Amino acid sequence: MKIINTETWSRKKHYEFFKAFDAPHFNVTASVDVTKLHTHAKRTGQSFFKLFLYGAVKTANAIPELRYRIRGDEVIEHDVVHPSFTVMMDDDVFNFCTATYKDTFPDFMEEVTARMSGAKREVVVGDEPDSLLYITSVPWVTFTSISHPTHDQQHDTVPRIAWGKFTETGGRMTMPLSVQAHHALVDGVHVGRYYELLQAWLDDLSDLEVQTPEEKGLDEAIRLRENGELERAKQLLLMLLRQDEKNPRLHAHCAWCYDSLGEERQAVPHYERAIRLGLAGEELRETYIGLGSTYRALGRYEDAEALFAKAIEQFPDIGALKVFQAMTHYNLGRHTEATGTLLELLASPEPDDSIKRYRRAIAFYARNLDETYD
Repeated sequence: MKIINTETWSRKKHYEFFKAFDAPHFNVTASVDVTKLHTHAKRTGQSFFKLFLYGAVKTANAIPELRYRIRGDEVIEHDVVHPSFTVMMDDDVFNFCTATYKDTFPDFMEEVTARMSGAKREVVVGDEPDSLLYITSVPWVTFTSISHPTHDQQHDTVPRIAWGKFTETGGRMTMPLSVQAHHALVDGVHVGRYYELLQAWLDDLSDLEVQTPEEKGLDEAIRLRENGELERAKQLLLMLLRQDEKNPRLHAHCAWCYDSLGEERQAVPHYERAIRLGLAGEELRETYIGLGSTYRALGRYEDAEALFAKAIEQFPDIGALKVFQAMTHYNLGRHTEATGTLLELLASPEPDDSIKRYRRAIAFYARNLDETYD
């Protein structure tokens, strides 16, 4: 902690002006794009709240003005500020939970998880130090503004940060984020800087990429599968699934192993589970292709048609999905639709990389359109 010399401080006049206000706080609410973080949370099975909490507090610590506090007649700057956030308990009652900020993500997660566990045992409401950030989430509302209660407003200089419910538009996930601060210490430029740095963190997330043993095992299984060691890859994935049966990525890669080994029926439940568990991004797209193609190869044409229709709605620009859908239309006797789709793809001025990736499989099925495989 250090004391700011207000006599030589560049914002001395602003500080004295706003400090005299009866209500000196201001609040900014804007949306942040959390698409990548939301996908990361789903992929890794981690709490979105804890992940975003880490980013919100890490970013706040990077803005000196959000670490300034008025203490008596002095302005002090904390070296680090810590999150004090709300935890929902039974009977719609919340508790306050304070954690010590840790700069590294694994240490932060360990600290927050332990503190939250303790907070759920006993409600504690009372005075807290000013080296905090007051944080809350309102996941039921996509709010456009929010206000916070303050005590002794002229001297309450702890910033308030709140976020709300997701909104999905055009495949992107956004979320309202509010920052409330004391205008004697913080200006709009500082809050704007906070949003910029937080969005940069949300678009990067490199400090979250700490591999768990399961993730290391998955990387090894992928390496084995790409090297053609399919049986070893499958056995490793099955072992990992016994430890983490709700991991959608493990199910997807296990399904691909079964499929490549010609064990289509065993692949199906893993494909289906991967989708139900919230697989996202490119792996979801490839799983749709794998499951739809397997349905078709097993003679489950109606299931394949329904799946491809759903997949194309989510990934309308992926030509491979349309090719496999056209094969399914052929098997269902809908020859005009099948031919029309393929002619449209053939007439497209731009080559489709997804079709290139599945060239060998498409060529094989082209010679065996009426065959089914058990």
